[in-house]
Amino acid sequence: MVSQIMTTIPTPWTNLLLAAGKPEILDAIAVIEQNLDELSRQSVILPAADHRYKALSINPEDVKCAIVAQDPYHGIAKIRLESGETRSVPEAMGLSFSVPKGVKIPPSLRNIFKELNQDIGCPIPEHGDITHWVEEGVFLLNRMLSVEKDKPASHSQLGWQLITEALVSALSQQYSGIVFILWGNHAKSVRPFIADNGHAVIESSHPSSMGGSCNKGFFGSRPFSRANQALATLGKETIDWSLS
Repeated sequence: MVSQIMTTIPTPWTNLLLAAGKPEILDAIAVIEQNLDELSRQSVILPAADHRYKALSINPEDVKCAIVAQDPYHGIAKIRLESGETRSVPEAMGLSFSVPKGVKIPPSLRNIFKELNQDIGCPIPEHGDITHWVEEGVFLLNRMLSVEKDKPASHSQLGWQLITEALVSALSQQYSGIVFILWGNHAKSVRPFIADNGHAVIESSHPSSMGGSCNKGFFGSRPFSRANQALATLGKETIDWSLS
């Protein structure tokens, strides 16, 4: 395997961690990157290195809502180009729950879209790219930021949880009035790291169909309308959740 280019987090998030008194997290990221560089010589790491920190493409000061998930998608999908040719692309694109246009919509995201439709009437999208939500101020963060191809949760021991907990902690310390949407136990595990700083927290079961999780509190939880109600109460502009 060809070694991946080592990457690091965008400057605004580096500055955020430093402002929150967490410089050691930058060292921890460097260690993870070194480990990933070694691992990439033997296996395929997803998402691609240049998308690993795509969740951090949003400026911290622009975050109105954060949706936390567990693990990047671990598959490779074939998409059809306009030319009629097919191309293999990672399902993971560095944003929680999102997949590139042309990739089959994963079951959890399909359930999210069903709830979106039932909650606020948005048409169910024909694609799974939810980048528009980022443009609306939604921070789409996975608990782990990498995974080995075809091996879910394979990087759960690399130390990503420390990184994502620090990011949530720093963000919630430095900025107030953010809506945190936590679906499932992995997402709920960041709640202790959300600072008491005027935030709203919306929790439910995970949207996954596995084990019927989506039927144990996710469907009917109305997270999108509740998020906008919380933002309005906080005096912030609401989110346009439509993806059509």
